Amino acid sequence: MIHVETSIHIDRPADEVFAVVSDPQTYPSWNSAVQAVEPMEGERRFRMERKLPSGRAENLLEVLYAERPREVVLRAADGPTPFLYRFVLNSSNGGTDLSLKGDVELGGASRLLGPLAGGAVKRGVDENFSALKQLLERR
Repeated sequence: MIHVETSIHIDRPADEVFAVVSDPQTYPSWNSAVQAVEPMEGERRFRMERKLPSGRAENLLEVLYAERPREVVLRAADGPTPFLYRFVLNSSNGGTDLSLKGDVELGGASRLLGPLAGGAVKRGVDENFSALKQLLERR
């Protein structure tokens, strides 16, 4: 299991940041690994297609908890890299401080890479947060 934490300040109100982070259908616009997201039955389940270093992956993504505009908890319980992400939003200096605490399970050969794989996951998350910041601040 790899644990990752990161944060970023986004110069947009928490409601706007929450609207994007809590809607998995927006993920292809700011998460480089996410290729497509399709809603399933109900409001909180999605089929997510990702492009990973190991190839194409499909996950069932669930929004476990959402408290507007403060917190979103997501889980991908199936697929090659199950994860649990907790996004926390706090209003700050006219914008939003967005933080993420995540646990990612890497299978196969990636598991042997240990700290290297953890560093790659952290870099990917940081790059995605930068893309999210750019997307939101252009509005």
